[in-house]
Amino acid sequence: MANECPLQANRHVAGSGDTALDPDEFEQIYEPLDVKSKKIHVVDSGLTFNLPYPLILRPQRGVDLIISFDFSARPSDSSPPFKELLLAEKWAKMNKLPFPKIDPYVFDREGLKECYVFKPKNPDVEKDCPTIIHFVLANINFRKYKAPGVPRETNEEKEIADFDIFDDPESPFSTFNFQYPNQAFKRLHDLMYFNTLNNIDVIKNAIVESIEYRRQNPSRCSVSLSSVEARRFFNKEFLSKPTA
Repeated sequence: MANECPLQANRHVAGSGDTALDPDEFEQIYEPLDVKSKKIHVVDSGLTFNLPYPLILRPQRGVDLIISFDFSARPSDSSPPFKELLLAEKWAKMNKLPFPKIDPYVFDREGLKECYVFKPKNPDVEKDCPTIIHFVLANINFRKYKAPGVPRETNEEKEIADFDIFDDPESPFSTFNFQYPNQAFKRLHDLMYFNTLNNIDVIKNAIVESIEYRRQNPSRCSVSLSSVEARRFFNKEFLSKPTA
């Protein structure tokens, strides 16, 4: 089909003067596989950028809201957490896909937070642009609260939450650790569970805004049954059969 690979069809490489869209970071990303070869060599796609946005941003999905969790390494706990997200933005622009402007200076203005919200500044102009709620690895409120609004009281409760993620010299959460002790696993699990609950109102508000936007723009999906290769199997008799 002509639209089988829309992201490749929309490929765009910016001019040399447009540093924001410098394609060098995505060198050979469009290189096709040799279908006749008996062996293929693959690498972790996270080496390009460590967020799975290409799968979500296909135009056919018509995504309004993306909630992402970034577990990428940073030089320190106080380092800006937008490196991978900025690469995702560059990739989206190269492929002419709607993506909200990622303002890295929000870190200078607001400091490290559990999550950041990026949305189109003008939805009427930036049509089909999703809102992004971006959770990062940050141990902030979790140190003091065992649940949102519930302070830690015992020494054991305080000790389990008193840890750094990237500043710890022993690097218990390093990407290169292929096995993690129970305590390290529990700390990360409980941290992200807390951070998500602590920002549940942010998520709910974004969902409400997305619903309102969808009501005003009922359909954004560019795929119909007539464009599906297997449409010959979807005859009236098949479609009328009750599902189990």
